[in-house]
Amino acid sequence: MKFEHTDYHIHTNWSADISKDGPVFEDYIKIAEANEINICFLEHYELYYIEQDKTNPFYDSKIDDYLEEIDELKETYNFILSGLEVEYYRDREIELMEFMDDYGKELDFIGGTIHEWIYRYPITSREKLLELLEKIPMKQVIDDYFEISEMMIKSKIFKNVCHIDTIYRYINDNDIKVLEDCNTSEDRTLDLGRLCIKNKIHIEYNLSGLRFPIKRPFPSKEIVRQLKSERAKFFVGSDSHSVKYFQEQIHKVKKAYQFLGSNK
Repeated sequence: MKFEHTDYHIHTNWSADISKDGPVFEDYIKIAEANEINICFLEHYELYYIEQDKTNPFYDSKIDDYLEEIDELKETYNFILSGLEVEYYRDREIELMEFMDDYGKELDFIGGTIHEWIYRYPITSREKLLELLEKIPMKQVIDDYFEISEMMIKSKIFKNVCHIDTIYRYINDNDIKVLEDCNTSEDRTLDLGRLCIKNKIHIEYNLSGLRFPIKRPFPSKEIVRQLKSERAKFFVGSDSHSVKYFQEQIHKVKKAYQFLGSNK
């Protein structure tokens, strides 16, 4: 890549949670070039939504259009990467492995992720999380998240995983209060990180938590320091969903690499 640092987590209107008139590749490219940072477009790729929602950008095998569009831009810009943030489903591991066989070499970067395990109840949406908590006790929601995250890591489908403790985006002392019977100890996140180390999987240092009630990265600096001491490998992502936010995060991404490269 052309520049020293890379933001591995950028979303355009190829992601279903961004409107059709939202940011496109070129919007980010101009800013990235001016600020000398490589960028990876890590669009949401969720099998259930792609199959059932005709409005999904990847519906009807549009992934080839996505790759073609980026490949054309790569002919001009040597600091962009094609990527996907692929949703893990415990009941569809075979299909996910087949997808990786088909497209793993076509894409520059793939990150495994968990936003939901019950269809249409993503824990990264505050509204949907509250609806889920009306049906399922908070303790079970948290326990299920860590159990399924462990399944994802042990499956070895992905070489990279995103925001390993994003369950705490809204469930924290600043927002939806943690109930007394819930285990939210840092040991749970450390265990996931150590499992990544064991399986030679890279962990995202995701800066987006700073804009949510948790007010810290995923995982926290303290967790990252400990995992670094145990030889974990990290990549940095701003998780940008807008050009304005991306521009504001560039210096933080560069600082994050300094932090990861230090012993502090």
